[in-house]
Amino acid sequence: MKPELFEFLGMPIYSYRLLLAVAFVLCTLLAVRASERRSGGVRLVPLMGIWALGGALLGARTFYVLQYRSPAEYWTAMVVWEGGLVFYGGLLGGAAAVAIHWRLRGTPFLKGADVVAPYLALGEAITRIGCFLNGCCHGALTHIPWGMRFPPGSVAYQAQLDSGLITTADLRAHACHPTQLYMALGLLLVFGLLHPLRLRQLQAGFTVCGYLLLYGILRFLVEFLRGDSARSVFGMTVSQVISLALIIGAGSLLASRYFRVSTTEIP
Repeated sequence: MKPELFEFLGMPIYSYRLLLAVAFVLCTLLAVRASERRSGGVRLVPLMGIWALGGALLGARTFYVLQYRSPAEYWTAMVVWEGGLVFYGGLLGGAAAVAIHWRLRGTPFLKGADVVAPYLALGEAITRIGCFLNGCCHGALTHIPWGMRFPPGSVAYQAQLDSGLITTADLRAHACHPTQLYMALGLLLVFGLLHPLRLRQLQAGFTVCGYLLLYGILRFLVEFLRGDSARSVFGMTVSQVISLALIIGAGSLLASRYFRVSTTEIP
């Protein structure tokens, strides 16, 4: 739990930002390599990662500002370096930017998304470790043995300080669920399930729909344990509502495609 890892040439290197950058670079290169090994598929290029990063940062920041800031502060959506990012906004913004990039290159979106999908899960798993070190995206208070007590300087500590649960005399925040680690472990499982599909010749869109379905289920469940999300939509968080939409939408698409394939194979 260390928001600032070290200093380099007098500049602080923050754990979340560093792991976010590592996730984008590593997973972009892995996706490009996978596209080269997949026969009959698409050929991706590293430039895709730059498009994805730019779109994801803008989308994630915009979603955060719309959700947590007043209308007078909406202009701060462009200040992506200030902090405050929401994954679903990043997913939408990154997908839109990459779709434009692929359109310019003539890359079919669904085929490209099928290659990238497993590495989206891996990339977020890496980034969630950054969330853990930063103390953001923290869970609700708990008495479980593995509950985490975040130190001063972390988002979790500051949130409990602002709400009056602790004072500046406390050296640690009260224990809360390590929801960042729950997400990281769940995403590694999603990656493990999807990764073997990267070289198989499946119907276009199958793998990315599988990712959206599995991610929606994981995020919906973990949100029940989050301590930093307001339950403002029919008793659910905004992320739970989006997750539910993903589960229904991706599940329906997978079911329709599976049924169509199964019926066409009947002699």
